[in-house]
Amino acid sequence: MMVNLRQACIFTLVAVCSASPGGCVARGTPRANRTPAAWRLRDLFHAAGRISKVDRARACQDALAVLRQAAEDRSPAIRVHVMEALPLALGRDGGAMCKQALSDPSAEVRFAAAMATGDLRYEPAREKLLRLAKYKVEGAERDARTYCAVIYALHRLGDDSHTGELGKLLFDRRQNVRASAAVILGKMREPSATVPLNEALAQELDHGMRLELTRSLARCGDRRALRLLEAYTKAQFVDERALAIQAMAELKSPMGARVFLQVLRGDESPRVRVTAAGALARIGAEKSAGFRYCAQAALRPRETMRRALGGRREATDQETASLQRLAATALGWSSRDEAIDVLAAIMASDDGGVRVAAAAAILQAMPQYRRGLRPLRDGKTRKEQPKPGPEARVRPKGPKLHSAGAKD
Repeated sequence: MMVNLRQACIFTLVAVCSASPGGCVARGTPRANRTPAAWRLRDLFHAAGRISKVDRARACQDALAVLRQAAEDRSPAIRVHVMEALPLALGRDGGAMCKQALSDPSAEVRFAAAMATGDLRYEPAREKLLRLAKYKVEGAERDARTYCAVIYALHRLGDDSHTGELGKLLFDRRQNVRASAAVILGKMREPSATVPLNEALAQELDHGMRLELTRSLARCGDRRALRLLEAYTKAQFVDERALAIQAMAELKSPMGARVFLQVLRGDESPRVRVTAAGALARIGAEKSAGFRYCAQAALRPRETMRRALGGRREATDQETASLQRLAATALGWSSRDEAIDVLAAIMASDDGGVRVAAAAAILQAMPQYRRGLRPLRDGKTRKEQPKPGPEARVRPKGPKLHSAGAKD
């Protein structure tokens, strides 16, 4: 009797699994007959009315409209998000927007615009950058952080006449100025920068600044710093773990895939987990579990945060929006077609930062649809924009950077 009851339970379980749309799959089932997890997720979202299949070309047009509108937003934070997103979202076609933002009343926006201009090597902005580089002179840049970014942009255009100033600014009494100088020295990737960066690291007491200096050293080729970034993926603070993961992905760390997978599976913070999932996609090792988690975090951020917090407290609006932005950015690296549908769905968010992140991710993921979308704002057509000359393409070797000591 016991045997018959056990057999009946087994038969019932098999019947239920067979009847369910995404039900149990036997271990020996041929791979071609299995339903990929991403497909089940897509079907679930579509059936529930959460997202629908969108026209790709139209999605890109809408995304560009979102970025244009956000670039004029009243909130400086939203305008900063736009400037940070433009290099990956539009490439050189975003250069004119960056040039326009160099005159923004907000120093934070000007800083982001100068960094983006440098990343794009946008030659038409050279004259404007040269005026800004006359630090603290009437009509020039007066904010020290933005001055650092202007130096970076000119460096990328082949002009190193101000680069030596960064060695002094790295030891400025203001922490945000030191951080900006450290970031830019790392992005320049000049091996000679390791000398002042190591000296600054030896003197620095702030924990966040030490991470920033370590990331810059890793960018300049310091192998020890690259190994230290792995330790930071287990740091106490969420922002530090996320920054370390992003840095490792950018530098294509040989430990990256292993570390990111461990974080995706075991970190308690949804923001860190979606960052790890995006990092895996960025290095070409995307996981279905990571994509599903990012899609869930993008579409149901508050529910995702609530599960992670386990009822200890309610997630704040700021935390929820931050998770959505990170999830959108991660989906921008995804190779899965369903990611575009998720991004298009959250592009209508009430939060401006989420809208910008989703729009930028759509444009980044589908560069083939960007043709014909020309967001020029400086009165020039595409044909009228001068191309960089040989002197801009072949940059002379930069000067060696020396420390100014701990003096201001």
